[in-house]
Amino acid sequence: MKSTKLPPLVTETLEVKWSNLLKPDTNFGENSANHNITVIVDKNLGKVLADLLKRSGAKKINGVSEKEGVKYVKFKSKNHIDKIKFPCVDALAKETDVVAFGGDKVRLKLQPMILSRDNSLSLYLNGVQIIEKNNTGGSSGNGFAPVEGGFVSTFVIKDAATTETEEVTDDDIPF
Repeated sequence: MKSTKLPPLVTETLEVKWSNLLKPDTNFGENSANHNITVIVDKNLGKVLADLLKRSGAKKINGVSEKEGVKYVKFKSKNHIDKIKFPCVDALAKETDVVAFGGDKVRLKLQPMILSRDNSLSLYLNGVQIIEKNNTGGSSGNGFAPVEGGFVSTFVIKDAATTETEEVTDDDIPF
């Protein structure tokens, strides 16, 4: 299959709906493993995609879907599947061990290609810059923010490093 490479592009800031960046998506088997990210198509991205489609002469853009009146587009990459996690950079363009998840704001580096098999346009994922992390963790890191006036437990999880342990002797063992 012959493909025509177009100039790469970097998007404006987009909102992530879903991602498989922490580990490859193997939903269709190991041979089709890929990292992918689905973003909401806002007005700006819609214009960029429409312009790209027109300039390329392709008949459609792969990965576009619509659900409940909201348009989405999924970008995929087979790069880095051997490293498990897709490498991302932070807002200062420095490598980070964090990946983008739903609700995060990102910029994407994409490589458009016209596929000769059906004259369609695919935009391959070449990079992710995390601009803003979705604050779902609150301050506790468990996905919840504190609720004032709610139930408060007295249960405390002790850190294993600071917990004192009793010494066990042979006399303490029943066998």
